[in-house]
Amino acid sequence: MKHLRINSTLFIVIFLILLSICVFTGCLLLYFHGDNNVFKNATIVFSYSDDSSKLLMDSSMPVTDAIGKQLSFTPNQNKHGYSEFSISSNMEGMNSIHYEIYAKNIGVSTELATNYVKLYLTDADTDLPLDGYDSDVVPTYRDLKVAASDPAGKKIYSGILNKDEIQSFRLRMWLADTYPITTETRSFGILLYVKVMD
Repeated sequence: MKHLRINSTLFIVIFLILLSICVFTGCLLLYFHGDNNVFKNATIVFSYSDDSSKLLMDSSMPVTDAIGKQLSFTPNQNKHGYSEFSISSNMEGMNSIHYEIYAKNIGVSTELATNYVKLYLTDADTDLPLDGYDSDVVPTYRDLKVAASDPAGKKIYSGILNKDEIQSFRLRMWLADTYPITTETRSFGILLYVKVMD
């Protein structure tokens, strides 16, 4: 009988020690990983020169894709659109974020048909086309997918931005050389946006 009491006391003590260890470990896990949203924060910084977030053009100068890919900034920006911009982020509690660059159409009364508006995005450092723009066929505004960030927008690009990284871009927009020229001048414009994705 005495032997049975010692065994049950020993069993209870071991059980209580194991229970204490499990409770302590659980509390530590909850403390360090309980609510990650409290410790995670990211704000994306969209940097561009004056009027570089807005691209405007008119129907006065249709160009080939070969010429369009070489367009650069000129003081007369109404013939084609050109923007250089960069993104960076202030991150807390994370090492990278997913982001989306998208465009929203600026409505005008005599608007160009979007199947004639070409867009071409490159890395500003190398001027090499980014994913989605690296084929021989340059996409039109109409070809772009709907932005996940805004159903009224069109997705230009999405990617991953690492902590302390700056990514720079060039976006060119021109009128396709297949556009039927008329005496009526039409125009088209977009505003650029960048948003952190969940």
